[in-house]
Amino acid sequence: MTINPLTQSNTNITTSAVYLNAQNPEALATFYIERIGLKRLNEDSADKWISLGVSSDEELIRIYSTETPKEERTTGLYHLALMLPTRSDLGNIIKHMVTTQTPITGASNHGYSEALYLDDIEGNGIEIYVDKAKSEWEYNEDGTIPGIVEPMDVEGVLSTATQDNYQGMPTGTVMGHVHLHVADLNDTLEFYHELLGLGAKFLMGESALFMATGEEHHHLGANLWKGSNIPAAAEDTQGLRSVIWSANEEDFNTIIERLNEAKHPFIEDDQFITLKDPAGIQTVIQKA
Repeated sequence: MTINPLTQSNTNITTSAVYLNAQNPEALATFYIERIGLKRLNEDSADKWISLGVSSDEELIRIYSTETPKEERTTGLYHLALMLPTRSDLGNIIKHMVTTQTPITGASNHGYSEALYLDDIEGNGIEIYVDKAKSEWEYNEDGTIPGIVEPMDVEGVLSTATQDNYQGMPTGTVMGHVHLHVADLNDTLEFYHELLGLGAKFLMGESALFMATGEEHHHLGANLWKGSNIPAAAEDTQGLRSVIWSANEEDFNTIIERLNEAKHPFIEDDQFITLKDPAGIQTVIQKA
């Protein structure tokens, strides 16, 4: 086996949360509570945000208020991806969506995962998925982890459901990855590999890139499906506000050193590094 070093991560950072700007934060929060099964954790009336998650110390989504409508052909969010602990959990939420007549845009088998797709009421893409056992994943000799796009065995997933009345997303649900519309794949690869430390796990032709920490299939997806060299959205535009990553202290300090060496602008305090990626997307590294 000849491993390509580019496929290997050199930090252990992982996706933690996604912050959204919404024209109707309360209605959007209600959607995530009633249709997705998250819980309201906290809110700040002064800064106008609502925090959602599955437990009090596990924020997954924060929703801010904005009056600036979405711009269609800009970089930003393709989807946020909530990863469930078990296949039964996926069966439970599919059953709930059928019961509540929640529109679903897709249901796929990716080889390494089974995934459900939908949009929230402000047009943000959502993936809800469960990983298969790693023994079922395909690993290439160079270290890449290719995926497939085939129809999900929905009946098989539904047969694992254990709840007649949906109890919400279970403890252990995490922000498994984020998938972004970007302007340039090479710039994205260089930034996330050289500065943040992710490994390049799979390149889908010349249109999409998947990167991850460790042996995961991806924590970051990036695509050119809106076109290349598209502009960044204006600040406070409806949609993606920022992507939050979690880092241990060693990786946190390593990233600061790399950013300084590369002369990449950032703001630092004791617990956070705030910067923009090459697509102009606000990226926050939070010390775990």
